[in-house]
Amino acid sequence: MAVKFSLPADLAGSYEVVNTTSPILESRIGRIDFRRLTKEKAEALIKAGTRYLRKIEKKPSTAKDKE
Repeated sequence: MAVKFSLPADLAGSYEVVNTTSPILESRIGRIDFRRLTKEKAEALIKAGTRYLRKIEKKPSTAKDKE
């Protein structure tokens, strides 16, 4: 499912919205507006086990990548 909205610029590339195409989610932990999400709230959601936000793991760069 492709979302038709963007996370805030400081979260883009570090997190992705999954399992929903809605920019606002009403969940058991409250209302979440992905368009206005802060890094602190994103981390709290990940820690709480949300199934709607996923942290993108960055691959460590190698010496070969720098060539």
